[in-house]
Amino acid sequence: MAEIYLYLLIGICIAIVCWSLIRLERIYQYPFFMASIFISFILPQAIALVNTSFSSLLSQAALERVLLYSCMCAAMCWVGYQFKPNRKWLAKLDISLDEGKLLQAGIVLLAIGYACIFLISRITIQIAANGSWTGPATILFFFMGVIYIALPIFLLNALKRPNFINITLTIIAALPILQIILMGRRQTTVTFLAGIGLSLFLGRRYIPPRGLLVAGVISGAYLIPVIGQLRGKFWTLLFSGDWQTIFSASQQGLESVIEGDILELRNAAFMMDAAEKLDQYSYGTGLWDSIVFQFVPGQIVGFDVKASLQFHLGTLDKLQEIYAYKVHLGTTPTGMGDSFVEFSYFGCLTFALIGYLFKTLWVSSVYRGSIVSSLLYIGLIDSAMVGVTHGISRFCQEFIFKTGVIFLITYFCKKKLF
Repeated sequence: MAEIYLYLLIGICIAIVCWSLIRLERIYQYPFFMASIFISFILPQAIALVNTSFSSLLSQAALERVLLYSCMCAAMCWVGYQFKPNRKWLAKLDISLDEGKLLQAGIVLLAIGYACIFLISRITIQIAANGSWTGPATILFFFMGVIYIALPIFLLNALKRPNFINITLTIIAALPILQIILMGRRQTTVTFLAGIGLSLFLGRRYIPPRGLLVAGVISGAYLIPVIGQLRGKFWTLLFSGDWQTIFSASQQGLESVIEGDILELRNAAFMMDAAEKLDQYSYGTGLWDSIVFQFVPGQIVGFDVKASLQFHLGTLDKLQEIYAYKVHLGTTPTGMGDSFVEFSYFGCLTFALIGYLFKTLWVSSVYRGSIVSSLLYIGLIDSAMVGVTHGISRFCQEFIFKTGVIFLITYFCKKKLF
């Protein structure tokens, strides 16, 4: 059955891509983005789980479960997008904004972002045991993210009125993002390219030719993993024309996945199996814990107080005890792992709910011209993809932050009726 579920997952992803290519504007819609991330991130790991000897660490039931559930999650990305948006929600998104104030808000966000970058360069960054940042640097890096909201504000404005000020502000907002891209950060690269493409469509209705699109999808599926493999060296090798080294790194990365030494999808499989065996699900408390982790600063309120606000009902910390399996540093539970641990098989409906959210934003921005919806759509599409690779909890964190910032912008820029 594992092979059947694998073929089903491949078929679902290909079907969504074909659905998108029938009408090219669908390449900017939620199902296409999600199918792309399933193809580039989940499918290679699923193939490795089925074909490598490491799958023997999993029971056959656990292997089939993670593959079946991956099929359900991928399918729900399309199913949830097919429902018609609620008219009342669409009406609430029809907010007229003062474009002059919107530009001012973008400048404020840009200033905050640059201030955070400056402060990060002036402090000593503390490193936690797992290799991630901790301390004040994490707070500064968190607020630096407002640049990703400032950029589409300037870019949409520049596409509408391509004058010196708008173009200059767009370039200034893009510079720190480009610097991160040159360091070889895959998520930032995908976020930047998706934001540019969506802005061109929403601002000018630009749709690339079908042939260029197919070539881009194939190239992206090949190059994005290579960027992660080489990090900052990728762009140096690309500009110098050292294709042999790039090809070699691609082969090494593919072989590493196929060999199955480190797979995020295996993390998900063990988490799901543990939740099933223990009959212990978090019922949303894991999402709450992640929100507390992200938004409650332990340095200010105290780490004991922060811990007291969390439930800690997840299964991730029980894997070593139950299976003698240790999650590798830097790997994730994936959206399949954490959504199943929260709600069992019903967790796949979270992907459908996110799909319904994006359908509402799409209709509001494309057919009703809502600037608020356009900013939300551009800002959240990368968060949805990260929801697959890193987890639904990560999507919730970014959703709260980005919608909160855009809500404040909307409140400031809303046109008065009298």
